Amino acid sequence: MTGSIRFAGEYPPAVVFGVALFTAAVVAWYYLRETKTLDSAYAYLLPALRGAAVALVILILAGPVWHRRQIIGTLGRVIFAIDTSQSMSITDSGQAGSSPERLRRASELLTGHASHEGWLESLNETHDVQVLAFSSGEPSLVWSSRSEEPIPTALELVADGEATDLASAMSPLLSTISRGTELPLQADDQTGLQRAAFVMFSDGRDNGGRSAVDFAKQLEFGGAVVHAVGMGSEDEPPDVGIVNVVRPDSVAADGKLSGQIVLKLFGASGQPLNVRIESAGQTVWQKTITPNGDGQQSVPFEFAVETIVEQIRGAEGPRGVQRSTEILDLRAAVQPVTDDYSDENNALPFRVAASIRDRRLLILDGSSRWETRYLRNLFDRDPAWEVDTILFGPGTDMPKLVRGEDPGEFPDSRESLSRYDAIILGQIPGQQLGESDTFLLREFVTRGGGLIVIDGRFATLKTLAGGQLADLFPIEYLPGNQIVPIKNLRPTGLGLEHPVMNLIGDTGQLVEFWTSLPAPRFSARVSVREGAEVWADVVTEDNSQTPWLVTRLFGGGRVFYFAADESWRWRYKVADRFHARFWNQILAAVMQPPYSASDEFLALGTDKIEYLAGESSTIRVRLQDASGKPVGDATVDALLIADDRIVSTVPLAIDDPARGTYQGQTPGLPDGAYSVRVRASGFDQTALQASTPIWVGQRVSDELQRVSLNRDVLLQISEAGGGKYVHESAANELLEQIRPLSSGTVVESDILIWQSYYWFWAVIALLAIEWWLRKRAGLV
Repeated sequence: MTGSIRFAGEYPPAVVFGVALFTAAVVAWYYLRETKTLDSAYAYLLPALRGAAVALVILILAGPVWHRRQIIGTLGRVIFAIDTSQSMSITDSGQAGSSPERLRRASELLTGHASHEGWLESLNETHDVQVLAFSSGEPSLVWSSRSEEPIPTALELVADGEATDLASAMSPLLSTISRGTELPLQADDQTGLQRAAFVMFSDGRDNGGRSAVDFAKQLEFGGAVVHAVGMGSEDEPPDVGIVNVVRPDSVAADGKLSGQIVLKLFGASGQPLNVRIESAGQTVWQKTITPNGDGQQSVPFEFAVETIVEQIRGAEGPRGVQRSTEILDLRAAVQPVTDDYSDENNALPFRVAASIRDRRLLILDGSSRWETRYLRNLFDRDPAWEVDTILFGPGTDMPKLVRGEDPGEFPDSRESLSRYDAIILGQIPGQQLGESDTFLLREFVTRGGGLIVIDGRFATLKTLAGGQLADLFPIEYLPGNQIVPIKNLRPTGLGLEHPVMNLIGDTGQLVEFWTSLPAPRFSARVSVREGAEVWADVVTEDNSQTPWLVTRLFGGGRVFYFAADESWRWRYKVADRFHARFWNQILAAVMQPPYSASDEFLALGTDKIEYLAGESSTIRVRLQDASGKPVGDATVDALLIADDRIVSTVPLAIDDPARGTYQGQTPGLPDGAYSVRVRASGFDQTALQASTPIWVGQRVSDELQRVSLNRDVLLQISEAGGGKYVHESAANELLEQIRPLSSGTVVESDILIWQSYYWFWAVIALLAIEWWLRKRAGLV
């Protein structure tokens, strides 16, 4: 049995308590004028008794009630979990219920409506009931019968979750089972019935990653039945929208921007739709498509950006500021269909950096193998690149590596090597690289350069990976040279998170796409060093796996290692469609972006121009004095400016004093457009004019890509949990399944203290004692 005090008066308890204390204090103070000449015991005791009696009389206005709750027998435990993800805000035409939103209909099943009693009211006297709200992450407790709070007349829930993890809803009950706490979950000794039930209200759109079916099985094994109530219609509402724009981060200012617009198409089959890309309100590319069915469809695009860049550069900027990149602020849009469910996804802004200066690539290899030829030709054809190729070793025109400053010679100084943005290192004869050469390569990467190592069937790089460049390579070689035959390539879960691996736009089909690509015939057998990441594996005929694409950060730069070559085979029947995109994305990922803006004293850049909400931006700065000499001992801050005010100050640490370079990271950034400026000791603020923009936007979410009821997922969960699946239109059938879980009942009663003789006699007793003491003190 448990008891608690409640207040049923017309006035707020806090106000009544305040008035009672104030009045008691005034009465006691007034009384003290009469008793101050008495002995100390009587002087303060008499006013206290009179004040207490007056306070009790005033407290009657609060209506104190003694509430008693007694459990007879064993209560069945029921947890109701309501999905509050964004898809639960959908309106389903023709669905049962008086409220249009799925979330509101689920809430009204529990709290009741004018036409029916709520489940909470129906089960409260016989069951231990809890209501949870979940989307992703830890669920929150909305109401519990243990809290002594009255049953809510409505649940104040908002469908704003950006993802749905159905497994997260079951985790609290599963944790209590594993700890053996809370109510017993074993079968009733007399009836054999289960004593716990978990009921999920959801549309079944699970994109949280964890297996809710496995969680349901564990709950069923622990003695809890899992039921599911499907909310919504199984028919997808008509909706056309843009899911994503797959494009490179940068493009040459005189080149072409190519990529894919990934569309969501439902209810538009056979209806021509206009898809376009706009810049400053002007259409720069468009295409009319005919949807090939419901689902997702990728539309490739390509257009020249030179005219757009010229228009941007024509705009007057700060005097003396030069830019190496211009930002293309673009917008993809699609024509809506009749009765389009949502018009918020018909357009998607995106940005691309147009590089005004050419990038330089150095290719080193020990032979003119097919992989090297195709890569050299690919970047030679691109006007944004300058490519130098050095082939040396037995069987080439340069049996011994020549060092120097001229074309065709390996750079022999830090300055000459730093002219390159990235280096592709093939199967070179490693013994020809001396200590000074490997030192330059290591320093090149440490200072922000990009290194791509492409191994092959002869694994000639073993000497470097096991010796002079062991700390630079992200892998170690295993005994033996090759593994054969190879069945396919397969991206890892970590690799799927990186845009580098996305060559088709549809993230849901990436694994299938990669396994369909022509696989290499041979691969070096390697293991991964600590701190490195595997983005893709090769799979053998016996389904064993070994790393194919491994990467790691090294100092300020990045290293990619490929255990096999032959990516040129991807060009079969599709030319450069996948091969060129992949290698452009690899080069963009391995290189540090250049400084985007500079003035007489300052060069400023960021690692990207567009970020997702919560991501950090890496800011890089180079300082020099009026004579052009590096300044490496200043105190430097980056200023993030939004709406003409400084919203964050980021201290930059010295990166290389000899170069006058500094670097720092912002905290996680919220949505918005920002401008980055720099403040440095020893420089007047008006002298540092260079600035660069960055944008922060929301993540592209899978939550609203499909919003119809996924009956199959909820059915699998309920079957795995030994329970039942029902649609919301037949939800009351489930209520009848829950009732027999309990073999107990809750008896509640209230005693109106403020109307009882207990309260009256307490007041009389205080006044009687006070009168008796007054008489003893000689005041009567």
